[in-house]
Amino acid sequence: MKNQEIYLEDRQLFSGCRLQNINFELEVTADLEFTDCIFEKCDFSNLVFSKFGFYRCIFKDCKLLGTEFTNAFLQDVQFQDCLLNYVNFSSARLKNVLFADNMMKESLFIASQFKHVRFEGNDLELTNFWETSLSGIDFSSNTFERLDVSPELSKNIKVNLSQAAFFAALHGIEIV
Repeated sequence: MKNQEIYLEDRQLFSGCRLQNINFELEVTADLEFTDCIFEKCDFSNLVFSKFGFYRCIFKDCKLLGTEFTNAFLQDVQFQDCLLNYVNFSSARLKNVLFADNMMKESLFIASQFKHVRFEGNDLELTNFWETSLSGIDFSSNTFERLDVSPELSKNIKVNLSQAAFFAALHGIEIV
């Protein structure tokens, strides 16, 4: 589907879809599930995807400013070259999710559950990971000066040299 508006009502499952250049207007009360879908150059800004399920989906060059994914479940999902500023993944469960080359400033991952989540080449400035375990996360290829994290849940992470000072200060280490 290309270049048209889609209004979803009483539709609960999308499977095997390829959606390009779509501007979505969703007012859905039922939970939706997307399986094996590709979203390319779509605008999902300020939509509410709370409690939705996304399985084996790709978001490429999409605009998701302020999109709400609270309490959503994402498995085997990729976000590539997307605008994800102010997106909210709070209390979401993410399994095998890749965030690659996205702008993600001031996004929220509060109390999210991560399993095999990767961040590669993203701008994560002021992204909030409060109450989310970051163990095993590699931040080294991402850019940020500051993140909001729970110090006790930010152990066993990988960072580059310029990011190390932020995490050292977070744990009360003074570098002289």
